[in-house]
Order: sequence, then structure tokens, then C-alpha cells
Amino acid sequence: MARLDPQPGHVYLDAGCGTGDASILLAKRSPGCKLIGIDPSQAMLRIGMSKVEKAGLVENISMLPGNVLDLQFPDKIFDGVITAFCIRNVTDRMRALAELRRVIRPGGVLVILELIQPDGVMKPLFRLYSKVVMPLVTALMSSVPAYRYLSDSMADFPRPEEWLRFMEEAGFTNTETEPLTGGISRIFVGRVPTLQR
Repeated sequence: MARLDPQPGHVYLDAGCGTGDASILLAKRSPGCKLIGIDPSQAMLRIGMSKVEKAGLVENISMLPGNVLDLQFPDKIFDGVITAFCIRNVTDRMRALAELRRVIRPGGVLVILELIQPDGVMKPLFRLYSKVVMPLVTALMSSVPAYRYLSDSMADFPRPEEWLRFMEEAGFTNTETEPLTGGISRIFVGRVPTLQR
């Protein structure tokens, strides 16, 4: 939220908003900003709008069906975009980055929060957890294929330096990344240049 730094009177996109948690937090952080959340799941959007209504933020947040690969918005309409735990699941990540850049105004920011396979001392611990512990627990409690997908999609996500390069190829500048929770999740930030290419 701090990396996006929402401002009153500005408009932001929450891409892959799910049930709206990020949008709600952003609206509470900066009363007066506007948020549009998009997600392909109608069921999640229904839950999200219910949460938005309970939070009293209907004037600040709207939620629409949408796909990050084909955004239904005009060029340069948002002051910033946040996407949390979405890009990892997208089939064409470069196209998604291009679409996100297209809708951000010059000087605007893209903030991505994503789960990835960690490096360093956490890497073998993550492998042990994802290949042994998680399947055992989920066999008793939930869906093994769903958690296997989570582990596989984290391993499939590009390494941080490679992902920053992809962001730069899509036209973002001043890119940076920050590891969280031992590197299992990461923040990626990029800006749209003030002078458009």
C-alpha cells in the first residue's frame, strides 16, 4: 500500500482484485481516492462488493468483471495499478505488463505483490514444505491439486532480476523489488516515464 501511495482525488486499478481486500485497504488508507477492481471471477466480485458495502466504501470502490490480458479501459486513465497474487496465474505475462502500462498515466506506478520460489536458505525449506509437508496436510484437509498448483506456479514464476527485466521491456522505469517473508513473496515496483516513449 505504501509503495502505491494512494492520493485523494486519484484513480487506481486493482487488477485481479479477488474479494477486494487490497482495494478496501487502499480506500481506508487514502480517503478520497477512487479504486476500480477487476477480476474474471463473478463469485469473488460478489463477495468483494458485499465487503465494500459493509465497509461503507461504495462511493470509493467499484468492481467489474475483467481480464488483465485485455483491459476494457482507455489509455492513461489510472494514476497507479496494484495487483496482488494475480500475475503468477496469467498465461501471457508480457501482454499483461503491456496492458497495465497502457492504462497508467505518465508518472504513475505499478505495484505487484507476488508469491515466488525463494532463494538462499529458504529455498530448500520451501521445497521440503511444498513437496512433503503441504501434500500431507492438504490430503487431510483440502484439495491437493490446488496446493500443488500453487507450489508449481511459484516455482514457474521468473526470478526477481528476470521479472524486473520484463517490466523494463514493457516500458516501466525505476524498477525495484523487495523480498518479504523470507523471499516467498515479493514486491515489484515500476513507473511509467513522465515523457512517453
